[in-house]
Amino acid sequence: MDNYSHASFMALHSHPIVESLAEDMRITKREALDLFYNSRLYRLYEREETKLWHFSTVMLVDLLRQEITTGHIEFPVEG
Repeated sequence: MDNYSHASFMALHSHPIVESLAEDMRITKREALDLFYNSRLYRLYEREETKLWHFSTVMLVDLLRQEITTGHIEFPVEG
């Protein structure tokens, strides 16, 4: 995927994560956006080679909430 395609993909797929985070944590979308874009999870998510985009929105929100509350991300181990 070229850089333009990856950036477009990121923008499209970040929206549901931010929406779900805002709803889940009962915060504004702006606050959720700030939390997501300033997280370690996002820094990993934006790197195409990590393939984190294959996780569901629910899983990514859970991982982000985990990072926010514990400061640590424990990724699921795939079989």
